[in-house]
Amino acid sequence: MTQYVPMAPNISVYGQTTSVFIDVLKQFSVLQKAMLDALGVERFEPHAWYPQRLILRAYQKVDLLLGARGLERFGRQIPALVAFPPGIDGAHTVLSKLDTIYHLNHSRDGVVMIDLATGDMTEGIGHYSYERAGEREALMLCDNPYPCRFDMGLVHGFAGRFEPGVQVTHESGECRARGGAKCLYRLSW
Repeated sequence: MTQYVPMAPNISVYGQTTSVFIDVLKQFSVLQKAMLDALGVERFEPHAWYPQRLILRAYQKVDLLLGARGLERFGRQIPALVAFPPGIDGAHTVLSKLDTIYHLNHSRDGVVMIDLATGDMTEGIGHYSYERAGEREALMLCDNPYPCRFDMGLVHGFAGRFEPGVQVTHESGECRARGGAKCLYRLSW
């Protein structure tokens, strides 16, 4: 999957998941303006839905202005802002539910991409696939249009809500930053 390119048309992203960019950049008015320009708005509303193509363009702008480390830092801050389904009580649990959380914060043609009552998921944004690799270790396979380093920060942030000492490494092989279709991360704590 190519970074920054939507996988399907008519995908929207819940604004709360991106508000961290806007909030953090308040102290850098030029950077904040660049983000708002990329989103095509003068004012960001965290409870609005934004076209994914514009969100991806804004993330790309962060990458260009602040680099991959900036993306990773922002990714770490997202988990505090997203809607969580009930029953999440540890790092393994949150990582196993990450794909659900991801789909809960995206919509296609105005309909949220997962029905929590049935578990039915709408395709079109890729996935976060979890595998338990040990008592204090997990693998996350990410095949979505978001940037690699953002996802590294994101999985770190989710696991870190429960395990402060989490470490994330990119496994060898494919990487979306190098034109691959997916990235595989190993988390340990």
